[in-house]
Amino acid sequence: MKGLLLVIMLIALAISGCTEKGPSVPDRNVAELKNLSAPSAENLSSFAVHSLVAQTMKLNAGANANEEKTTAITESLETLSSVNLSAMMVHVSGSTKSKIEVEGQPENNSETGAEVYLIGNSTYLQEQNGNWTHLIDPRAAEEVWSEDKNNQVLSLARTFNLSQLEDMGSESVEGEDSQKFRIVTASADETNLFNIAFAVAAKVTQYPMNLPSINRSELNKTAKMEKTIWISKKSTLPVKYESAISFSMTPEIIGAMNLSTGQMEMFNQSRPLGEISVSVQTSDRFYDFDKPTSITLPEEALSAPALSPATMQPASGQ
Repeated sequence: MKGLLLVIMLIALAISGCTEKGPSVPDRNVAELKNLSAPSAENLSSFAVHSLVAQTMKLNAGANANEEKTTAITESLETLSSVNLSAMMVHVSGSTKSKIEVEGQPENNSETGAEVYLIGNSTYLQEQNGNWTHLIDPRAAEEVWSEDKNNQVLSLARTFNLSQLEDMGSESVEGEDSQKFRIVTASADETNLFNIAFAVAAKVTQYPMNLPSINRSELNKTAKMEKTIWISKKSTLPVKYESAISFSMTPEIIGAMNLSTGQMEMFNQSRPLGEISVSVQTSDRFYDFDKPTSITLPEEALSAPALSPATMQPASGQ
């Protein structure tokens, strides 16, 4: 199930540190904040973000729905990111903890970590074994960084601008006087929900060896989604975003890969699996706006062979 947590990282849960507090800066109305937030984020030179993700998945571990054998998988991901937009540099350090509990078997725990640098159009990745990988994007650095692709704050501010909101009053986020809003979910969220659910079903059924199917009506009936954003009254920038999602589903296998022909063959009758319940909660805390940010690539990363993702062959001159 490793890697599934990163795929589903579209959702978020509040972290501690938010306390109710009387506003020290006059409240702005929603329309004013919407008009100011994105332009403020467009001018950022740097920022930092602390992200947390917690995912719990419970599923039937049997080969079919009649076998009652539950597996619980818990994963948590924590990352710290420093982004220097002016210098086109990002540094991300992260760790993932996993726990697998299968009924009648010993608990299985694991922890992995990674270090990532994006420097211009080069990505340097240090894996758990300490080795470094250097990937070169064939595009120029200016193209990789164009259209504010790595400005998460601006992306969130634009989401805020386009969303229907419910004002939840003033709140302090680690000393930052902010206004809190609930984001009303829309039809696009249902599409995201289905994509998340299908990614889970694909992992469980070992797609593409097996082809899963999901009852969308059942999924929508059990799903719960919440999204909340905090906007600084002083800077009008997003300082925190959280959301939570949970759902249950009973996927079916409707086809399998024929290893002789390499083609997917559909079954005459689907094969139901046990119920799967998923809960994902994450939190993003943004801070250190426009503060001097120094990102230095470790010397050992510079000696890593350079590879092009398109060809996975050593780049010219390496």
